[in-house]
Amino acid sequence: MIYLDYNATTPVTPSVLEAMLPWFSETFFNAASAHQGGRRASHAVDVARDQISSLLHCRAGELVFTSGATEANNLALKGLRSGASRMVTVATEHKAVLDVATYWSERGRPVTILSVSRDGLIDLDELAEVIAVGDVGVVSVMLANNETGVIQDLARISEIIHQSDALLHCDATQAVGKMKVDVDELGVDLLSLSAHKLYGPKGVGALFVRRGVELGTQMHGGGHENGMRSGTLNVPGIVGFGAAAEYVGAHLENSMKLTDLLDEFTSHLAACGVDFDVVAAGTPKLPNTINIRFIGADGEAVMVNAPKVAMSSGSACTARIPEPSHVLTAMGLSHAEAEECLRISCGIPTTVVEMREAAALVAQAVTRVKELTS
Repeated sequence: MIYLDYNATTPVTPSVLEAMLPWFSETFFNAASAHQGGRRASHAVDVARDQISSLLHCRAGELVFTSGATEANNLALKGLRSGASRMVTVATEHKAVLDVATYWSERGRPVTILSVSRDGLIDLDELAEVIAVGDVGVVSVMLANNETGVIQDLARISEIIHQSDALLHCDATQAVGKMKVDVDELGVDLLSLSAHKLYGPKGVGALFVRRGVELGTQMHGGGHENGMRSGTLNVPGIVGFGAAAEYVGAHLENSMKLTDLLDEFTSHLAACGVDFDVVAAGTPKLPNTINIRFIGADGEAVMVNAPKVAMSSGSACTARIPEPSHVLTAMGLSHAEAEECLRISCGIPTTVVEMREAAALVAQAVTRVKELTS
């Protein structure tokens, strides 16, 4: 299989696995235990916290470990203590944010969903108008979209939001490890991320909480993570998360060159005579992500006819929902156009040879689909 679905999840890289293994058996201790073994585990957690904070350019004490980005999003948006009530977010956000918006709306809290243009970007003037009305507690804007790779101008968005008392939350799950993410340069107050998107293990994530921001507890129990997230710490996962942060930090320059592989892929598609469009072409995007519309060919059918190539028709979290991508339809694509789209996302291990072979297989699949439906 040629794996081109790195935005869904990444393989645990060998250095990460090596760092994790002892904490499953030899040093299996609970980081909250007072004995020597517990202190060793607690120290390992502190090391990982330092590694992740270094990647985000924040203080180690501003990180709260969670089970993943979904929990981090929920902790940020449900736990935020604010006098203002309105939540503002964007139509192209991940369901882990949009479903929280629905949760609040159903409970009577005002919610504003910002639209996006055909290029996937929000209208900054519209955002400024919403902020000017007042009563906004939090604005949640994804840094880089998981389906299209489109990057929002978070620094400018932050300037607009912070003209009021509103706070800015950012789901940076897809961005971390693929581009520089500096919480101060972005101006975010809260930021969510997950280990399994950056060559770490599944089941562990983190929320950056800027010093001075107060969150209400969502997980009650033993008062772990300074009372913000109770539960026995996943020491092996956290150690792996830290090692993964170190790995992507060291390979950031390589990650930022992955656009060359995507260019290789689209060049070969064109050479094979495939009729396609790139979604949000010309808009700043993640270097590893491209969403392609195969004109006249259903995307799901193309995947079925290219079984050796692992691709995606949308977010892995909604892959089994038989509806067009909400991200693409929010960008103005019709249902029929959205159903012709596939996401290609490569990673550090991806090779030029793989991209060329994948393009040839996809081109054959597109031809086959069109023959079957003509």
